[in-house]
Amino acid sequence: MHRRRLEAARGKRDALARRMRGKGRHAVRSPLQKKVRELQRLVPGGRQLPAAQLFLHTADYIFQLRLKVQVLRALSVLCMP
Repeated sequence: MHRRRLEAARGKRDALARRMRGKGRHAVRSPLQKKVRELQRLVPGGRQLPAAQLFLHTADYIFQLRLKVQVLRALSVLCMP
């Protein structure tokens, strides 16, 4: 019985090692982790923020971008002959 457990554990360990082989220190990331990482890359200053603060900062950043678009549209209307 004990031997079967050891063999089962060894099989699981070996399967995990095969999956992680060649992935370096960035082992297995969930799709959510990948999306948070991408968001950190896109938002200025996002790489230093934890996820909760990142979401708040992202909302502020989107608001600022929308405001800039509105200002630029208004300016383009004024500058067009």
